[in-house]
Amino acid sequence: MSKASVVTERVRAVRALMREQRLDGLIVRGTDRYLNEYVPAAESTRVWLTGFTGSAGDAFLTLERGWVAVDGRYTLQADDELAGTPFVPEHLPLGKSIGSAIADLMRAAAERGVRRVGYEPDRTSVKAFEALERAASAAGVELVPTLPSLVELARGPVKERALPLRPVDEASVGRSVAEKVALARGALEAAEVDAYAVVPLDALAYLTNLRGDDFPYQATFRGLGILTRERVLLAVDPERLAPEAREARADAIEWTGPKDWAEGLAGRVGFDPADTTCAVRDAIAAAGAEAVPMPSPLAPMKAKKTPAELEAMRRAFRAADAVVDGVVAWVHERLDAGERVSELDLANEVERRFLASGATGLSFRVIAAAGEHGAIIHYSTPDPERFLEPDELVLLDTGAYYAEGYATDLTRTFLAGSPARIPSARPEQRRMFTLVLKAAIAGMSARLPEGATGVQLDALVRAPLWAEGLDFRHGTGHGVGINVHEAPPRISTRGSDALEVGHVFSIEPGLYLPGQGGVRIENLCTVVPAEGAPGYLDVVPLTFAALDERLIDSDRLTARERRWLEGYRTERARGAASP
Repeated sequence: MSKASVVTERVRAVRALMREQRLDGLIVRGTDRYLNEYVPAAESTRVWLTGFTGSAGDAFLTLERGWVAVDGRYTLQADDELAGTPFVPEHLPLGKSIGSAIADLMRAAAERGVRRVGYEPDRTSVKAFEALERAASAAGVELVPTLPSLVELARGPVKERALPLRPVDEASVGRSVAEKVALARGALEAAEVDAYAVVPLDALAYLTNLRGDDFPYQATFRGLGILTRERVLLAVDPERLAPEAREARADAIEWTGPKDWAEGLAGRVGFDPADTTCAVRDAIAAAGAEAVPMPSPLAPMKAKKTPAELEAMRRAFRAADAVVDGVVAWVHERLDAGERVSELDLANEVERRFLASGATGLSFRVIAAAGEHGAIIHYSTPDPERFLEPDELVLLDTGAYYAEGYATDLTRTFLAGSPARIPSARPEQRRMFTLVLKAAIAGMSARLPEGATGVQLDALVRAPLWAEGLDFRHGTGHGVGINVHEAPPRISTRGSDALEVGHVFSIEPGLYLPGQGGVRIENLCTVVPAEGAPGYLDVVPLTFAALDERLIDSDRLTARERRWLEGYRTERARGAASP
């Protein structure tokens, strides 16, 4: 049976359940009950129902039609994976959220008679639900919680992975668990709450100085935390951590069963509406406590890396730079020897080298895109039958986790074949690459006033492309930490948070030509106080993997850009962690 036929059968089963529950529509989230970005395909309700495997995108299903809302990263992938299924892609313009697209689809369906729409309360944040509820009310639609999800009912149970936990050396991250609890205490006191529910798994890993491998492309573990003014109640099986490691954290962590976290809750318990599910909020209330919305006390702490964390991240970034440089050299050697290298071969070699360098796992699925596949922004399935050809562009986007559990993220676009065999690139290749390089330099050399936001830095990066009538349909960058995508900050048209010293984020402009290929250059960066300019911050790179010199048209660079590039080469040659 074809993939499209399988999806059609699954949709038929879910629609039967919708009729049983008198639902006209159903919203199926791309996330899970932890609001994870990367969800194992076997656990994802949206992947099971639609067949779309991108990391972001929600589905809306009625009794007659179906849509999957996706952003610009997944335009081509969604078109391909949804072809022949009951779903069509709903492509979002730059700056529009998936949630607002789902609300628009629901409003349009209401005009055709849709009145009762199911949603997944264990996969929907309180903030997302409130926005959806406003749209539903205006459209005359009743939102109906479906717990368990109708997709889970149709699919049946799946086995969830739960592996041993790894303690992090607290000296290497700069703060003990007790110190983090003490730092968060002021926020709890200011909000007049007795405790705070920690739902995002990267926040839980950060707070407890523990890491795990329960999910692909993460260094986190399944669980939930209740942060009090004195300690952390950790709802995780204690047997998953070695006794000596439990004892070392006994002053700050109390353990309870994975399903027992709400027992005994009383008083006022805070939660962040943006990263707490409706199901968790409702469980707090059901336990007899008052659920109090408040900003996360951990998000700003987690985003502003300590000096020890920055040094740990620099070590990881240096290792990742070396892996990518080595893989590019390996491709050249293989092609020069007349051997065939497929996209899958390349992806496998990347993973092999990361693990050989000491990585504990990948931070996202390797994007190994040859030629025309480079135009698919998040090309996620390296093709074993697509072989790299000399003289074509290859886009490699990859990252990993090392001992301290901080993600690396790096993209390089290079010309297949060594300089000895392919001494120069074609003019159009050089033009595309150099325009993207100009955008990258604009971001990595930016000076910003204190308080400047990701929106402002995003515009500075896009300006060289705008000058040519060009743009890219994704954000310029994202925060990086225990998760490869962290917020704050966001470097995008919606990045309203101010950039601060200690933030680590990507700068990753690109150009994509469907059917032809793409170029993206990504470096991780931070901001530091500008020397000699009080009140200003300078963006500086933290990653220094090689740029393919054959693709750089120096005549297109300004004198300032050439000076910056020479400084980058010098720092790379010195093996420095930052300029």
